[in-house]
Amino acid sequence: MRDGQREQRLFVRLNGNEAAQLSVYKLPDANTVEVVDAINDSIRRLERSGFLPEDIDYQPTTDPSFFIRGAITSVGTAALLGAVLAMLMVLLFLGSLRKAFVIGLSIPIALMATFALMGAGNLTLNIISLGGLALGVGLLLDNGIVVLENIYRHREQLGKDHREAAHSGTREVFSAITAGTLTNLAAVLPFLLITGMAALIFRDLILTLSFAILATLAAALTLIPMGAALLGEVRYSSGLADTGLIRGFNRLITGLGNRYARLIPRLLRLRWLVAGGALALLIGAVQLLGTLGQEFLPQVDDGDVSIRMVLPPGVTPTATSESARQIEEVISQQPYVDTVFTMVGGHLGGGTINERPGTANMRVQLKPASERPELSAGRWVQQTQEALDALDMPGARISVRPPQIDGLRFTAQGDDLSIGVTGGDLEGLRETAYRINDALQGIPGLEGVDVGRDDENPLMRVFVDRDRAASLGLRTGDVGRAIRDAVDGYVPTRYSSHNQDYDIRLRLPRAAVADTETLGQLMLFRENGQPILLGDVARFELGEGSAHIERENQSRIVRVNGDINTEVADVATIMQEVEARISELDIPDDYSLIFGGQWDTIQDTQQELRTVILLSLFLVLVVLAVQYERLTNPLVILAAAPLALIGVAAMLWATGTALSAPVMIGMVLLIGIVVNNAILLLEYIEIGRREQDLPVWDAVVNACQVRLRPILMTTSTTVLGMLPLAIGLGEGAEIMRPLALTVVGGLLVSMFLTLAVIPCLYLIADQIGQGVKKKLTG
Repeated sequence: MRDGQREQRLFVRLNGNEAAQLSVYKLPDANTVEVVDAINDSIRRLERSGFLPEDIDYQPTTDPSFFIRGAITSVGTAALLGAVLAMLMVLLFLGSLRKAFVIGLSIPIALMATFALMGAGNLTLNIISLGGLALGVGLLLDNGIVVLENIYRHREQLGKDHREAAHSGTREVFSAITAGTLTNLAAVLPFLLITGMAALIFRDLILTLSFAILATLAAALTLIPMGAALLGEVRYSSGLADTGLIRGFNRLITGLGNRYARLIPRLLRLRWLVAGGALALLIGAVQLLGTLGQEFLPQVDDGDVSIRMVLPPGVTPTATSESARQIEEVISQQPYVDTVFTMVGGHLGGGTINERPGTANMRVQLKPASERPELSAGRWVQQTQEALDALDMPGARISVRPPQIDGLRFTAQGDDLSIGVTGGDLEGLRETAYRINDALQGIPGLEGVDVGRDDENPLMRVFVDRDRAASLGLRTGDVGRAIRDAVDGYVPTRYSSHNQDYDIRLRLPRAAVADTETLGQLMLFRENGQPILLGDVARFELGEGSAHIERENQSRIVRVNGDINTEVADVATIMQEVEARISELDIPDDYSLIFGGQWDTIQDTQQELRTVILLSLFLVLVVLAVQYERLTNPLVILAAAPLALIGVAAMLWATGTALSAPVMIGMVLLIGIVVNNAILLLEYIEIGRREQDLPVWDAVVNACQVRLRPILMTTSTTVLGMLPLAIGLGEGAEIMRPLALTVVGGLLVSMFLTLAVIPCLYLIADQIGQGVKKKLTG
C-alpha cells in the first residue's frame, strides 16, 4: 500500500510553469465587470487573511472585463470628443458664445432624457448602446441648430424682437424638424420587427439612437426657443464675432453662398442633365459596392488567440506534453505575447474536464492593441501559423485561431466555416471529408482547416466466449467487472483525515495489465473458488475507435471546419475560392454537403436588412405623404436617400472597408438622416410659394440661398460628431467604425448632391405634376 495520486493524464501550464486552472462562470443575466470585480475583491481578501500561501502565485488567463472597460472608455471618449468637435463647429458658424451656450445646453438635457428612456427600456451601457450615443451626438444638435439659426435670422434680418423672433422662428421650422424626426424614427422602426443575429447585436444601438432623437426634438422645441428669448435680452457681448477667426470663417461661408447663388440657376436650367448625371453616379456606386469584400462583423482585436494541436492516435500524454512544449517555445519567441496558458490531454468545458489524449489547447493573450499598433492580432496569427508550420512535427495538426467575439457562434462548434458531409457509410463520409479538407488547404485567410472530431482513441476489445464461460459457471458481467477492477481498480472504503476523505483504491500493478499477454494471465474464480485464466474464456483485439459520434437530423455527419482571418482576406473572397475548389471534386451522388458558418449568417442578415431598408423607405414615404398631403414632394425628398449610396461606396472603397452588418445598419440610419436636408430645403420652397406668393423658379432659388447655411451647419456638426468613431481609435472600435464610416460618407456626399440635385428634381416633379394636373382637369 502506498499514499500517492492518480496517474497524471492532464497537464496544465502557465507560461511554461506547472499550474492549476480555476474557471468561474457567470449567470446569463449577471454583469461581467461586476462579477470580475467581486472575484478580485475575494482574492485580495483571502490574501490579506493569510488563506493563500505566499509561494502561490495566480494570474488571470481570461479577463473579459479588461477589454470591456477599454472598449466602453474608447467609445465614451469618442462620444465626448465628437460632442466637443461639433460644438466648436457650432461656435464657428454662430460666432457667439451666447448662441453656442443655448445649443450646448441641449446636449446634457437630451442625454439625461436618453439615459432615463434607456433605463425604462432596461438597456445597459455597453459598446453598442454607447456607440448609438456616439453616433447620435451630432444628431443631438441638428434640430437645435435649425431652430436657433432660424430664430436669429428672424431677429437680425427681419428686425423682430427676441420673444417674437423665438416664437415665429420656431413656428416656421416646426413642421420641418418634426417631419425630419419622424422620418428618422420611421427609418429605424422596421429594424425592431426583424429577428436574427444582427437584430440581436444592434438592437440596443437602434433603441438608444431613437431615444436620443426624441429627446433632442423635445429640447429643440422647448429649451432652444426659451434660451434664445431669455439670453437675447442680455445686452453684454463677448466680442467673439469680431475676432479674425470668426470674421474669416464668415467670409468663407458668405463667399461659398454667393458662388452657390450664382451656380444654382445654371443647374436648374440643366436640370435633366443634372438628374441624369446623379443617376449615372448612383449606378456606378451600386456596381462599386458589388466589388467590395463581405464579412459579418469586423474582427475584434482583444488579443485573445487560441491554438490547437492534435497528434495521431495512441500518443501518450507525456509525449503530447513534450510536443506542446515545442509549440510553447515558438510562441514565446513571437512578439507581444503576454501569457500562454496550455492544457494538454483534454479540455475544460461547461465545468467538466474531458480527457482527450493526443490533444493540446493553448490560449495566448497578446499585449493590448494600443501597444502593438503595427501588428494586429490577425497578422500575428498569420505570422505564428507560418512559424509553427515550419516545426514540421510528424503527424501533428496545428491551427492558430484569431480572436473571436465572446458569445458569437456561427456553428455549434464555434467555427467560422463548417461543411458537413452526410449520406452513405461512415468510411465513405470520412474519405469524402478528407478529400474536401485536402482541397481547402492553402486558401489565404482560411486558417485551421481540419476534419472535425475525427480523432480516434486506441482501443482493446475483449471478446468473451459466452458458451465456454457459461460452462465454467462465469457470466459475461463477471468477466467485465474483473477486468475493470484489475485495470482501473475499485474503492472498497475511504480514509478520513480531519475534514478530508480519500479513496482507498485496490488494483493490480500496471506491469500485470500492461499488454494483452499479461492481461490474459488475469485469474478469474468460479463459484467453487477454482481459478481460471482470463485468456481461457476471452480473446483480445487491438484497434482504434472514434472519440466522438456526431449526427444531424439522425444522420451521421462528418464536418470539415475552419476559421476565417479577415485581416488576410474577406469572407466573400474566401467562400468563392472554397466553392470553386469543391466544385472540382467528384462528390458521389448519394453524399450531400451542408454549408454553415459565417457566410450563411451574412447572407441571411443581408436578406433581412434589405427587407428593412425597403420597409424604411416605405414608412418614410408614408410619413412625408401625410405631412405634405401629396406625393410629389415626398418622392423628391426620398430621392436623397439613394444618392447617399454614392458617398457610402466611395468611403468604403477609399478606406478598404468590407460590406458587413454595421455597414447595412448604417445604410438604414442614413435613410432617416439624409432626408432631413431635403426636407429643410423643400419646406422653405413651399413657404415661399405659399406665403410669399413667389414663382416656382424664384422660390427654389431663394430657398437654396436661405437654407445653405443651416444645411452646412447640421451636416458638418453631425459628421464631426461621428468622426472620432469613424477613425476607430481605442479598444472595441472595430465594430462601430464601419457604421460610422458609412454614415459619414453618405452624409457628406448627399449634402452636396442634395444642394445640387434636389432643387432640379423639384422643378422636374413640379413640371410633370402641373402637366398631369392640366391633362386631368383641362
